[in-house]
Amino acid sequence: MDQERSGGISSTGIVLIVLACLGLGVLVCAGVIIVCLVAITALGTSANRTFGTVAGRVGVEVPPEQAARQLVHDLGAGLTQAAWEETSLEFQSRHIKAGGPDQSKYFAALLPAHPSLKNPASIEIKTQMLDPSQPMVQATVITQSGEKTIINLKMKKEFGEWKVNDVSVSGEEKKKGAGKKQAPAGKNGKKD
Repeated sequence: MDQERSGGISSTGIVLIVLACLGLGVLVCAGVIIVCLVAITALGTSANRTFGTVAGRVGVEVPPEQAARQLVHDLGAGLTQAAWEETSLEFQSRHIKAGGPDQSKYFAALLPAHPSLKNPASIEIKTQMLDPSQPMVQATVITQSGEKTIINLKMKKEFGEWKVNDVSVSGEEKKKGAGKKQAPAGKNGKKD
């Protein structure tokens, strides 16, 4: 009691001050942890938006044939930008048009040169594994009328995913009889 009258702090007061400091420390640490978790979540969301969701792909590798089929399918649907995004960085650096906002001009120019690639009836895929790090996929695009176009796609693994590293059209086969010209008709509509 003499301490209280003389302005000193009792042992109960000291305990209360220590508990208040500990409580304040716990609150500050909890706040720092929450801020860190929010920042990590934001970074993860940004990384997923940029690089794709990693969690969905762990242990499940998309084979090169499927990646090649997707590019050919996108070309057939006229989705040139989607096809461009399925190519490797090396391919993109070789074919990008300087100063142009449309990066997919390579594929936009490929489609008119090979119109049989548009709207395929079916796509047949064959793989050649001469070099396992860069397999070659041959896609045969078959139109509704039976025309065939063969595309060779060299694949490359990039950031854990198969990407198209080179594209070449090696052959186009018209349906038999489609390229033959008929004799002109006479005056009465019958052949001479």
